[in-house]
Amino acid sequence: LEAAAPLIDPALLKDRTKAFEVFRQTYHKNEAIESNKGVLKSKYDEAKAVGEAVNESRAKISQIKAKIEQLRVERAMRGEGGVEGAEVDDPEEQALKNQIDGYKTQYKDKFNRLRELKAEIENIQGIMEKQRGGLQKDFENWYNLMIRQHKA
Repeated sequence: LEAAAPLIDPALLKDRTKAFEVFRQTYHKNEAIESNKGVLKSKYDEAKAVGEAVNESRAKISQIKAKIEQLRVERAMRGEGGVEGAEVDDPEEQALKNQIDGYKTQYKDKFNRLRELKAEIENIQGIMEKQRGGLQKDFENWYNLMIRQHKA
């Protein structure tokens, strides 16, 4: 820290915000902080996309369930319903049920990925909080040292 003293313009020390920017740009751990910001942004972007896929799967399941219900109503109106609660061998309904199973699998997979991403994001946020605290502490030490050296 002391080697940096002659490189600092004493006028810069009067503006704490500008001094912090100069310090942050030369801070040896700044690269890790910036890297984590990038990783966090990519995780947020992925979580957003996965969340949209979860919602899409849920919507598709609802649409298909409505189609199945519509088929059952149409069958009942034609008198093809059979006994209440009994399964009818309708190939169209079975195909729709198979589609629902596929969307349910997608939904579960994406939902689990979303849960994983949440944990990863929280972990990175925790790391970044510690990094910010370290940056602030190191800045305070550096700033106080610079003030003392320029008064001397």
